[in-house]
Amino acid sequence: NDDELAVGILNIYDGLQGNNNQQITGFRSTQVEYMLTEMRSDNARARGGGDATSDFQQFELYEVNTNNIIVQNYYESMYNVIFRANLILDNLSFASDELRGSFEGEAKFGRAYAYFQLVRLFGPIPMPLRVISADDDAEIAFTRVSTDLIYNQITEDLSIAVDNLDNQFKTRASKAAAQALLAKVYLTMASEGQTEFYEEARLLCDEIIATGIYSLEEEYLDVFTVEKNDEIIFAIDYVENNQETSQNFSWETSDFGDRRLNYTTENIRLRWTDRGETVRDLRLTSEIDGQFMNSKYSTNNPNVPMQSGNDWIVLRYADVLLMYVEAVLAGGEVTNDALALSFYNEVRSRSGLLEPVQSITKDELLEERRIELSFENQRLFDLIRFREAINVLSAHAEATGGSFQNTDLLLPIPQNERNLAGNIDMPQNPGY
Repeated sequence: NDDELAVGILNIYDGLQGNNNQQITGFRSTQVEYMLTEMRSDNARARGGGDATSDFQQFELYEVNTNNIIVQNYYESMYNVIFRANLILDNLSFASDELRGSFEGEAKFGRAYAYFQLVRLFGPIPMPLRVISADDDAEIAFTRVSTDLIYNQITEDLSIAVDNLDNQFKTRASKAAAQALLAKVYLTMASEGQTEFYEEARLLCDEIIATGIYSLEEEYLDVFTVEKNDEIIFAIDYVENNQETSQNFSWETSDFGDRRLNYTTENIRLRWTDRGETVRDLRLTSEIDGQFMNSKYSTNNPNVPMQSGNDWIVLRYADVLLMYVEAVLAGGEVTNDALALSFYNEVRSRSGLLEPVQSITKDELLEERRIELSFENQRLFDLIRFREAINVLSAHAEATGGSFQNTDLLLPIPQNERNLAGNIDMPQNPGY
């Protein structure tokens, strides 16, 4: 009935929230995502540097192995979210006419989000679209399908979410969240050659902007310290001082953490300094050894550092403004479009860079996104979408002792999954 389906919808967000367990058991989900994304970019490092023998420190060296427990945990977590969404979708016939549409929209948003994360990290993947059992549906569970099919399903799910949702939530799916996520999906597809989707992405960003609901926070730091503020479009909700609802990624990025991960690289610190960044240069000096922590998600209550309540921001208004510029650029090298310039200068002005620019190059937009969205798990995907990942990450690896190969853009399919596949062909990604 409706009450049971409503609980099931909340369970999707619980899956995205993940388990707060520093031992890496259970479905960690979003709480370990930064290792798979930000720590494979030129933004982040472990305090102790890369270590090919450590599941937590392999990422910055680009020496991730097929048995890496973080990779396996995230893969399983996202499929668990997909299971929770499919459970709702399989039972929509029991919903009232009044609520069926919103149930479908939220479930399809959750499923699309999980598939979008997985396809960008792993490439072709299995795509169950209903609840399956390991015994009866092994072909569905372990057969990797093409990225084209996956993206088609993601866009279909998000289009239904756009049609069925309103904008009453910030920590649950909304119309604007579905539009913003779909815009990012379209930009990803366009970067791979389907250039007609640049205009689709621009229209979606334009619709979000035109609502007037969202705006840049006056102070950059407030985006991360004042939860559910006017800039937030979709965030994963955490509540402090409760093992079931809190997170520990804030703890891991601090002097308190066991592993002290997601620290700043020298590379990004130099860019902050060279650009004269004083507002968006969010670093703290470690009291242990003078290294520089990323302070964007510093715990909002140091009395319970292992049970932090800082929400994880997935989509915010500044990202939408910069996606609008990206869509106008449409894969080109430069634009002087008046509206794109207005949005771009609005983001820069908030950071204290008050002199407006008169044109925007692709490289300038990529760097602006890096600085604005640093440590928000965007950098790696931006580099790939702008087709600069191989150049940037190769140079970064050479400078920091890593060994980057083109095949490192994708993570390995967890070996445990391939073992479970048995006689079903589940090929490994190249390079592993």
